[in-house]
Amino acid sequence: MRLSLYISKSGIASRRKADALIKEGKVKVNGEVVRQPFFRLDSQDEVSVDGRTISLKKHVYLVFNKPEGVTTTLKDRFAESKITDFLPEGFEGVFPVGRLDKRSSGLLILTNDGDLCFNLTHPKFSIEKEYLLELKGLLSETACRKALRGVLDEGDLLKVKKIRILKKDQYDTFCRVVVCEGKKRHLRRLFKSLEFPVRNLQRVRLAGLLLGDLKPGQYRILSKDRISKLLFPKHI
Repeated sequence: MRLSLYISKSGIASRRKADALIKEGKVKVNGEVVRQPFFRLDSQDEVSVDGRTISLKKHVYLVFNKPEGVTTTLKDRFAESKITDFLPEGFEGVFPVGRLDKRSSGLLILTNDGDLCFNLTHPKFSIEKEYLLELKGLLSETACRKALRGVLDEGDLLKVKKIRILKKDQYDTFCRVVVCEGKKRHLRRLFKSLEFPVRNLQRVRLAGLLLGDLKPGQYRILSKDRISKLLFPKHI
């Protein structure tokens, strides 16, 4: 098995992060620093990261409804509330796949499977992410077309794949949008550029995986087979 793959399967990091740890000289094989992510391991080799010996772990898959106001990062001593505060003992090795900013809520996958994390974030899979948004102002059809074409912000082309207005009240617009990208604060930056700031943002779907009736702060456990069929139905 490749060294980077072994680290990701140990549950301590995604494959991309594993590559970085190796190149930074933080990984040793049998006591010797190895800086090649594609280094081939034998079954008896001992691997350590930052001085801690690691081993392969059983993969865990959690679907979590992140409440608004909760920080996605696992370790932040300044955060009032983190996603780890909602998990019982035994799930310490899981990490979030992607992010939802502190003010956003909804569906988040927590796992110790680095391969799943890599595949979900790889452009070739074009994973759809669906959100319910409350926007400040009355969104026009012209603005919807601009969101579909995309706008430039800080060098990034930000756009949506689909957008549908659900309703409007006196001051706000409620809509459903789908994106296949995950740039930092993608939707907040996009609609701020269009002069319709996001008041509320909730992720409700990843590919075929739905948030459903999962309440804020709750999670459910899925098998690897089930989550693979929901997330990558065309690639199984």
